[in-house]
Amino acid sequence: MTQSSTIDPGTAAFLTFLIPGWGQMRRGKIKVGLIWMAVVIIGYFLMIIPGLLLHLVCMLDAYFRD
Repeated sequence: MTQSSTIDPGTAAFLTFLIPGWGQMRRGKIKVGLIWMAVVIIGYFLMIIPGLLLHLVCMLDAYFRD
C-alpha cells in the first residue's frame, strides 16, 4: 500500500537531486524510488554521462509524478 504525501513537487525534485529516488519515496512511491536509486547508481558506475542523464530524468519524474 502506498501512502500519498503532501510534499510539493519542487521539494521532491530537490530531494532527488541530493539522493536519487528520495523524492519519489517521500511522495509515497517507495518501490519507484528504490528502482530509480538502483538505475541511477548503475548509470554512474557505467560512466558519468549516463549517470547524470538518468539523475536528471529521475528529478523530472519526482517533480511530475502524482
